[in-house]
Amino acid sequence: MSSTAAGKRPARDDDDEYNSDGWVVVPVARKKARMGESSQTTASSGDEPDEPVAVDGAVAAVDAVMQQVAASKQPRFTAAQKRAKFLANYSGMTPEEVLDKLSKKWRSKVYDHYKKAKIIVPTAGDGPIIHQFICKVHPGTWVDQSDYEDSTGNLGRHVLRCEPPKTPESDAITAFAAGSTYSAARVRYYLALWCARHHRPFMAVEDAEFRALLKMLYGRVEIPSRVTVSRDVQLIVKYCKNLVVALFTAYPGRVHICVDSWTSPNILAFLGITAHWHHNGKIIHIILDFVRLTSSHTGKYLAEKLVECLTAFGIEEKVLSVTCDNAENNTTMLKEMHVLVPKFRGTLVRVRCFSHVLNLVVKGILSQFGRGNLLDSADGDDDANEDDAEAAEEADESREAADEAILDGLDIEELSIDVTAEEIRLASGALSKILKLSRKVWNNPTIRAELASLAAAAELNSETLIRCVKTRWNTVTEVIGRALQMRPVLADLCDMVQFNKPRGACLRQYILNDDEWTVLQQLHDLLDPFLFATKEISTSGRALVHQVIPYINVLMHHVDNFKADDTLAPAVRAASQRGRLILDKYYSLTDDSIIYRIAMILHPRYKTQYFRDKDWPEDWITEAINLTQSEWATFYKVQANDAPPPAPAPPASASASSASGIASSSRAPGAASSSRASGAASSSRTSGTVSSSHASGAASSSRASGGVATAATSSSCILGPGRHSAQQAAQIPSSKALFASISNRAQAARQDELEAYLEAPPLSTVDDPLEYWNVLLRTSQSALARMAIDFLSAQEITQK
Repeated sequence: MSSTAAGKRPARDDDDEYNSDGWVVVPVARKKARMGESSQTTASSGDEPDEPVAVDGAVAAVDAVMQQVAASKQPRFTAAQKRAKFLANYSGMTPEEVLDKLSKKWRSKVYDHYKKAKIIVPTAGDGPIIHQFICKVHPGTWVDQSDYEDSTGNLGRHVLRCEPPKTPESDAITAFAAGSTYSAARVRYYLALWCARHHRPFMAVEDAEFRALLKMLYGRVEIPSRVTVSRDVQLIVKYCKNLVVALFTAYPGRVHICVDSWTSPNILAFLGITAHWHHNGKIIHIILDFVRLTSSHTGKYLAEKLVECLTAFGIEEKVLSVTCDNAENNTTMLKEMHVLVPKFRGTLVRVRCFSHVLNLVVKGILSQFGRGNLLDSADGDDDANEDDAEAAEEADESREAADEAILDGLDIEELSIDVTAEEIRLASGALSKILKLSRKVWNNPTIRAELASLAAAAELNSETLIRCVKTRWNTVTEVIGRALQMRPVLADLCDMVQFNKPRGACLRQYILNDDEWTVLQQLHDLLDPFLFATKEISTSGRALVHQVIPYINVLMHHVDNFKADDTLAPAVRAASQRGRLILDKYYSLTDDSIIYRIAMILHPRYKTQYFRDKDWPEDWITEAINLTQSEWATFYKVQANDAPPPAPAPPASASASSASGIASSSRAPGAASSSRASGAASSSRTSGTVSSSHASGAASSSRASGGVATAATSSSCILGPGRHSAQQAAQIPSSKALFASISNRAQAARQDELEAYLEAPPLSTVDDPLEYWNVLLRTSQSALARMAIDFLSAQEITQK
């Protein structure tokens, strides 16, 4: 780019002048002369006043370039020349063949506006053949064009003038062009959303270029100030909060809460609170608040702030579970919440953030090689970047302290694999080298460029190494994986002279031998499933609690295989055992909460069969069933007193009572007596005391073949002798009623819904339990479906 195009003043002639704004003042004649026109041409067109014209330097430079391009173009052919060339190219062809060949070359969408071209042969002379293009919208309008003309100018101009068909798109464009959609209030609304959703500073609305852009689109636009936008954001938040409160009030189910501490770049502490619930087959996630923490993060203080937020939204008694990390103050927080809101069940409904658990397991595995050395390798002595700053924000002192306490509390006696100091040094040395090398490469553009060149020459898929980020222990797996991919070129990179000068990067010290590469490969194979699980639950958008136990089972089996493999390096086997101890710890902690077990039981594919397939103790399975039944009976099961009263029955109801008795006799003794009692109570409300006794008698004698006839005879005696035959015919039950006793549907109606669900076999085809229960809830308003959706929608990770 020239200096003129870059915004500097253009080179000037000696007699150029500048005005007060610094623009070049060029006489018209000399301006045209610069553009390639002679003074004679100017004079021949008439004497023009030699008035100075102010031209911006950058614009003048662009204009000069455009004029030079125009001057370099080939001269246009005349019509006669174009026709002669056309006839030479298509000699010997009929007009139809010419049109067909031409149409195959047409690429412009302008032709789509017209019907197939017609051929108009000249009536006299040897004039050109005309192609007639008839408009599809207005067939009475057409455009004639000579066959040798290849320009679409006339065709395009008609398309612009032609009335387009009425479509929503054209109506929207017309309305926008007319300015009818503009609203000053809508502009303020969109600006407020823009600043809030995309983290834009309020000062952005006062940028001169931004305001010029809006005024270019609509000259009379009213652009608010930064103070107005700030106030509008607060008004929108207040308005939306009222809508959310109304939504929660109308929602019949339970809500799940995730909490996590967060520190802003300006060192302000916040408690992020998000709410999650199920609606029409989807999990809804919203941010309730970022609560400013101004005091010490004790459990009591956090509980007060959290309950204050939940109360503001009216859901303090609708919360079913709380997902948080393993910090000890969270345990105290949940207990204090139970004190403040007695209906909230405290630690019984705690869900531990599974992504944090996975991170802690990886941290435990790597602790085999020395936590302090790894931190030094990951931190290095180079300049920090954005990842370091973000990691510092994510770090929470109480959480880190809890992690360290867990790692320090590992029972060394349970680590049965003997590892020598030399074997640990081999593994830790290899890991330290690759972590330091990755950081060196990442922070040095020259080394990165050289590595990219080597990778391209070796046809590798990766161009550079990545580096570890403190607090994100899964990034160690990514570092090792990338290093293994680029192993063929790393030794050559580290051995280059320019990177081994005395005060340089000194990369030769990071060259790994074959034994070290072998240990790194084994360690990567051990860690990779944890990285995969973390990404799966973090990116799925539906990280739900019923996935935790199956994930832990898979990972436990994985580390057990490593522990038992004698061909692996002893240090790697010992590291896998450390990971197993942490998995065991958090596996057992799932028993402290009712959420995990009930969610597993209510998964149609799992039920109790999953635990039996995994050889879980039968008493544990029984306890899980008891927990589910207790929750069902206490909070969800429709009680007899809550059911609507039955509609009044017709006077002659003995047949129905008899059928009820037959059905009752097919059940277990306890259930049968219960049904008989219910039938007697129903009869007493409808037919009086005498009818009740006869219905009861019909039920007790239902096994006898004459049970129905007895009830009918007794009923006829009550009704009296008049019109006996017609009344007797009315008492005879229908064929459908006679066989209702053996109908599974009738029996299922009386069976407890949870018991029926548990007795049925698991449904192996159900992949999405929420979809399964949502269909059942919409079609039958099942109370068990409501319970299942409430528990299965619990979140297994805190939302970042």
